[in-house]
Amino acid sequence: MYNQRNALLLLCAGIASLQMAWAQRYQYTVDLTRLEDDRFNVTLITPEITESTVVFALPKIIPGTYAISDYGAFATHVVAVDRKGRRLPVKQLNTNQWEIGKAKKLYKISYEVEDIFDTDKEHHIYPMAATNIEDKNVVVHTPGIFGYMEGHNKLPIELTFEKPSGFYGSSAKLPVESTATRDVFHMESLDDLYDTPIMYGIPDTTTVQVGNCEVLVSVYSPNKLIQSREIANWLTSLLHGARKYLGGKLPADRYAFLYYFKDMKIKQSFPLGLGGALEHTMSSFYYIPEMPSEVLKNMIVDVSSHEFFHIITPLTIASREVKEFNYDTAVLSKHLWLYEGTTEYTAHHVQVQSGINTPEQFLDKLAAKIADSRANYDDSLAFTQLSKYAASTYADQYGNVYQKGALIGACLDIYLLHLSEGGYGLKDLTHDLGVRYGKDRFFEDEELFDEIAKLSYGEARDFLVKYTQGNTPIPYEDYFDLVGIRYHPDDAKKLVIDDLASPQAKKLRAIWLTGSEPCN
Repeated sequence: MYNQRNALLLLCAGIASLQMAWAQRYQYTVDLTRLEDDRFNVTLITPEITESTVVFALPKIIPGTYAISDYGAFATHVVAVDRKGRRLPVKQLNTNQWEIGKAKKLYKISYEVEDIFDTDKEHHIYPMAATNIEDKNVVVHTPGIFGYMEGHNKLPIELTFEKPSGFYGSSAKLPVESTATRDVFHMESLDDLYDTPIMYGIPDTTTVQVGNCEVLVSVYSPNKLIQSREIANWLTSLLHGARKYLGGKLPADRYAFLYYFKDMKIKQSFPLGLGGALEHTMSSFYYIPEMPSEVLKNMIVDVSSHEFFHIITPLTIASREVKEFNYDTAVLSKHLWLYEGTTEYTAHHVQVQSGINTPEQFLDKLAAKIADSRANYDDSLAFTQLSKYAASTYADQYGNVYQKGALIGACLDIYLLHLSEGGYGLKDLTHDLGVRYGKDRFFEDEELFDEIAKLSYGEARDFLVKYTQGNTPIPYEDYFDLVGIRYHPDDAKKLVIDDLASPQAKKLRAIWLTGSEPCN
């Protein structure tokens, strides 16, 4: 009886604590039925403010883009009022911040948001991180729409969307309430909000179950050139391969692939030919030119694989700079080789190990990265410096994270297999780093190489110090030779299987390319 009573008291205390947390929250409302000139109004019932002044802000920079975005440029007519509707002083401090006076009386903020896809304003926002506001499709990239009070980032957030009948909000997050004309979403914090894109429109969606994970594929193709069920079929093999690659279980119970296909006849605000994708913890968003599905298939599978594997790095394994992200100032980590480079490598490695690509196709992709990296980027630039200043000094070198960054991952994988005689590779290291840190912990930038040495080999730290922290170009020939692969740096620029390799190299090559030792 005593234990039951204590359990009941704890339950009541927990419910009371949850109610108190939600009493102090952001309450946003957007009416998608009232769009005008690619704009809509946003209303926020604010949490209680105890300071005399408070700064309301939209992000200057967000995770994953490594570039200055200045989302505040697309918010105008910011008005703050008290409970009686009386205006409070509002002073715009810069592009992204507004200071509100008499903030203890603050009750509501309203403002207008312009979409980025069709803006006439000059900007540097990538399309996969931008907003779209039109009658048939609304892309809710949350950092471009919803602001926050500085110092109040950890409060929960409620989003209410009034929507046209027939519209569906595709997202990894399911609404807590939904009717034909309204959706309500709950977000745990600002980080959770900015990690959750939503795409509204007449639905073209397909859901597949891959082991423990429910996977949503949502498509907006204005000319119906590509459909969600096609993409879902392509991704099913990839995700089953990923499940096996990651030890039998996917690291999420729900995941959403959101695809926006741009009508090639329509001019938007981005440079011609620019496209891409942006990762989130349980979803990814894609901005791709609309073409026939057979033209896009290989590219969609490659890019989708890359974005999905970001669920490991940096969305599980990351430094303080990533997990305590500063939306006002660009404070970047030194380890893009891990976040983007090993993710790009893993996206292709899983395809060869699961049989989606042949070994020759996989090696051709790596060889192309060697050629591109050496021809178009500074091969002697320390990768940690590139990473730290990717949004400023070395912005023109950023593309190398997908080329040399992936090759760092490939060579580290091969080297670990060599050191362990085939027993421990990069996916084992990332697994162990995931166990060491998990979603709720971070590492300090300066300690990562030492932690890797503790989990694997001191030689792995030496490799990273020399080739990522140092400015020594990687001798690719030496590392690929460890697995019986020859690199021809001449005009062919090819990676080819060496049939005359040693038995040990052949064994490691089989483990590297297939995940298992060769059959005798």
